[in-house]
Amino acid sequence: MIRDDPNERLEFFRPPALPGTEMMTAYQSGRRWHVFHERYAFCVCHSAAASVRYRGRDDVVTDGSVVVREPGETHYNTLVTKPARFKFLYVEPSPLAEAARELGRRGPPHFPPILNARDPALFSTLDGLCSSIEAHTDPLEQQSRFAATVAAFLMHAEGHAPAFKAERAARSVERAKAHLRERYHEAVSLDELAAVSKLSRFHLVHAFTREVGLAPHAYHIHVRIERARALLRKGVPAATVAASVGFADQSHFTRHFKRIMHVTPSAYARCDAATITF
Repeated sequence: MIRDDPNERLEFFRPPALPGTEMMTAYQSGRRWHVFHERYAFCVCHSAAASVRYRGRDDVVTDGSVVVREPGETHYNTLVTKPARFKFLYVEPSPLAEAARELGRRGPPHFPPILNARDPALFSTLDGLCSSIEAHTDPLEQQSRFAATVAAFLMHAEGHAPAFKAERAARSVERAKAHLRERYHEAVSLDELAAVSKLSRFHLVHAFTREVGLAPHAYHIHVRIERARALLRKGVPAATVAASVGFADQSHFTRHFKRIMHVTPSAYARCDAATITF
């Protein structure tokens, strides 16, 4: 056993865009946790080496593990051999049950205690959602990532996993794309986009990503950057451009512009055809 680390840091987040959820991040945690849950709990372990007692059995949690806990259950560490770094997403039973119904499942979802630790896609999906909550990204991004995360986990739930139906998906996605292009400078919620597309939130994120190659929030950002690019070429100052295309501040605008265009907004504004290099 190791002693509790004085450098342990815990942080809690309650994202307004995701009612019924809470997230906890733990850094340098060497404690033996003993926890009772009344919510679903989904965990990504960046760094861990511990034995856990859950549902009458012992499991081992290591780097890269993806862990699920169900409401009404208790789990506790029987051994911890190194400080851990992990993120827990807590979801109230009602939002998860609603998601399961939208995806064609019957009854409360039931999960194995530790999912496939060798599934980097599942780990990345949950970790991406947690990171977006930590970064306080816009509501559409958090809601899109949440929908993708829930759908990914429900594929691992016990019982039959209904297949996504593709009927009318292309037309629905086109309606969603048109709405995002029209409302490029405004905040758009996933509920709003689902109503426009006439798909459930979870089917919309799946169909949109499949058809477009980007999740709805990422497509929205690309549209904003394209509109920003045109304004920069007209000589509009970057700070004015950032506000006019819907970014919360200039730093967010600059970060996204550089990620997509590979140059900063100011560098792009100064460039002509002979000087743009990558």
